[in-house]
Amino acid sequence: MKWISVKGIREAEAITFAQRNLPSFTAMCRAGAAVARRATRIATLAGIRQVVVLCGPGNNGGDGLIAATCLKQDGFDVSCVLTCVPVRLKGDAARAWKEWAALEGRTVVLPEGESWQESVWADPAVAPRKALLVDALLGIGAHGVPVGAVAAAIHWANGTAASCPVLSIDVPSGLDADSGVAPGEAIRADATVTFSRPKVGFANPAARVYLGDLTVADIGIPADVLDTYAQIPPEGVELIAAPEIHSILRPERRLDSHKRTYGHVCIIGGCLRYPHAPVLSALAAYRAGCGLVSLDVPEVSRAAAAYWVPEGIFTAEQPQGEETDLTDFDALAIGPGMGELTPRRAALLHRLVSDATAPRVVVDADALTALAAFRRQGWVPDGSALRLILTPHPGEAARLLGVTPKQIQEDRPAAARTIAANYHAIVVLKGHNTLVAEPGGRIRMCMGGNPGMATAGTGDVLTGLIAGLLARGLGLEDAACLGVYHHALAGDAAAFAHGQESLIATDLLGTLRL
Repeated sequence: MKWISVKGIREAEAITFAQRNLPSFTAMCRAGAAVARRATRIATLAGIRQVVVLCGPGNNGGDGLIAATCLKQDGFDVSCVLTCVPVRLKGDAARAWKEWAALEGRTVVLPEGESWQESVWADPAVAPRKALLVDALLGIGAHGVPVGAVAAAIHWANGTAASCPVLSIDVPSGLDADSGVAPGEAIRADATVTFSRPKVGFANPAARVYLGDLTVADIGIPADVLDTYAQIPPEGVELIAAPEIHSILRPERRLDSHKRTYGHVCIIGGCLRYPHAPVLSALAAYRAGCGLVSLDVPEVSRAAAAYWVPEGIFTAEQPQGEETDLTDFDALAIGPGMGELTPRRAALLHRLVSDATAPRVVVDADALTALAAFRRQGWVPDGSALRLILTPHPGEAARLLGVTPKQIQEDRPAAARTIAANYHAIVVLKGHNTLVAEPGGRIRMCMGGNPGMATAGTGDVLTGLIAGLLARGLGLEDAACLGVYHHALAGDAAAFAHGQESLIATDLLGTLRL
């Protein structure tokens, strides 16, 4: 998905409202409903029933009032805090206020900076300690340093109520949507719901600390109108976002389907030191919706899988020198927990990456190190067919290119593109803002995920998830993008449920939803 400037989205909305039979208030209602859905998900995961919506004087505040109305109707304990007196609201925002007021919802009006210091409601002693804050203070049209009541509300949210999760509407208040820079204090959101297209300033790495988990919501602005004004920044990186992701996989299942309908994955890995890594991959492959998962693992991993993956199947052990039969599988994943490759597994990996008739394969972990060694020894990938997905972290990426991890991190897009070209593969370069690159240069970025996912096993979950999607028949780039997106979404859901500090890889399996 391309990015869009503030001017571009304004023009796209103006054309839509004037020529495409979409009333602006309908768009506002869709925006507020999208925020309410995201708020419900976050609050439910965090065990929260109280919501505080901070509303500014513009249409962003109107979006917040619609979200508050939806949440109150759904049974949440909702308060709206206005940074202006209601008579100052105009147009659609004024209409949204009337709908909220008709519910006789709890409202606090703090229209001056001083009122935030004097109000009993905002006093640290009585401020909410377990509530979801919805930031509807400033929209994408705001520029410069926030002042007055809005500045006080931002400071309050970042300070007094810092223990509460924060969901921002369209852009975290105080962040410039075009530059991605905060000229003064800005909301540090845990999640942001932006509308129609990601704003061009979000591509600035400096913006990520304010955005949190970014969701793009469709509010009815036609794609052809948006594409007229959308752009790709000089780095050529697009965003992996919901409106396009949702078109890749339709989860509806035919009534006459059976397990073979949804593909067969084989997970190859495991060793004495990492017996459970292929177990995590197998569970994730099943969560991806595939019908069958086989494990080609040593005895120690079989014992682990027999307990943790009762749905799993074990491949037959092959006599010395005999090749593994691959004809039964629709996709393979090789590497999770593999450790140092045995001669048999090295030969199998070489066959998988060299034989054009072999199934498509996800290569991870120590199998990536072996693949780098194959290339140094003269192996050349078959450029006639795209069959490989490589999922390196920066250290593994450095080995694939023969450089240092520091060099990888200095220009991650260039590194991902180079690996994709050198190995003729889709490359998932893991880490902060995970990248998906394809041979030929197209590259996409996921802005979901959180530091809590920096824990053992989350990469094995991603590998199995992508392999499961491949087995279901998705193309390589679609499987990689969909896997990365839902992996990040599951990680963020797990962080809201358990906290980043306490997050572990198996938490993602419980929050994974395709």
